[in-house]
Amino acid sequence: MVALNQDYSKGLMIGLGVVFMIVPAVFVGLRVFAKHLGRRKSALEDYLCFAALAIAITCSILQIVAAVHGRLGQHQKIDANGQPILDDPEFLVYERTKFAVNILSVVGLGFIKASILIFYRTIFTTKTFRWAVYVMLGIVGGWTIAYAFSNLFTCYPITPLVEPFYGNKCMSGAIDMWLSVVYTDLIIDVLILLMPIPMVLRLQLPWAQKLGVLGMFLLGSTVCAVSVTRLLLLIQISQEFAFHYNDETYYTSPVFFWMNIELSLAVISGCLPTLRPIWTYLHPKQPSSHYLGNIDYELGNSGKRSELYTELDDADQPVLGVETSIQAVESPPETVSNGVRHSGSADGLKGGISIHTSVETRSVHHVF
Repeated sequence: MVALNQDYSKGLMIGLGVVFMIVPAVFVGLRVFAKHLGRRKSALEDYLCFAALAIAITCSILQIVAAVHGRLGQHQKIDANGQPILDDPEFLVYERTKFAVNILSVVGLGFIKASILIFYRTIFTTKTFRWAVYVMLGIVGGWTIAYAFSNLFTCYPITPLVEPFYGNKCMSGAIDMWLSVVYTDLIIDVLILLMPIPMVLRLQLPWAQKLGVLGMFLLGSTVCAVSVTRLLLLIQISQEFAFHYNDETYYTSPVFFWMNIELSLAVISGCLPTLRPIWTYLHPKQPSSHYLGNIDYELGNSGKRSELYTELDDADQPVLGVETSIQAVESPPETVSNGVRHSGSADGLKGGISIHTSVETRSVHHVF
């Protein structure tokens, strides 16, 4: 077995914690700014992203605490016989912060996966794809709950002191459970990454634009790459742990910070597809436009739509250049002429709702 070439330090742990606390916060801020530019209100996928960001920042703070007060990235204190000091205050801080990060990171990853899936649902509206999204949401929800509780109840009564030398009643396959978290996390990430590809290929766009949209979605593959790296390191560390059980704060450092890196990059990847309005704002193009005039249609009491309308493309959000006003139309008073009762307006409507839409078309393609 080849040992890992590890070179960690307290400063490195703190630096990584600070960087991966700030960078995802910047991208979420850009996401909010893009919403403002697009005149769109925050929706469920945004709130899930905000929750994932809060957890990512919390985990990064815990990493900094573990480095400052728990010797994360530094060699563990041992007694004269080379054994871990069980009541060492710094090691106890390390154990508690690691325990919290194991649980919170799973919840944070579940939130950001759900955010991405709900964002997919708002873009691609076919019935089959929406059902696929609901299925994946069920899988993500089950995965999050199962592994959050598995980490919480690794030992019973609940305790962060899971190492065998503490003598607590803990599951015998804790390492296998932690490995399964990363395995299943990677599988779900790959499935989520592949989901929009068939839908994008069906879009009526030039291939250059299709490839651009695919490239934007496939930026999430960086999270899969981090998951693979984290998995390989965890397998190697689990094999080496028998030889370094008395230096856990140093040799298990990558388990700590790679978990936070994956969560932060997942938040960033979830924000990237929403940032197109910023690109449009920074690179404006002069659109060729022409005014079509007002398009009116009316709904009378009979419930039938007047023929005076033009069907617009379906859109979940308001479109710039389209103004709609809705007004109630009162029924004109009845009149009697030559013994015949007349009711309604001259065009035959009996009152109801009048919808007036002013449309200005622009030759600008929007995928979202």
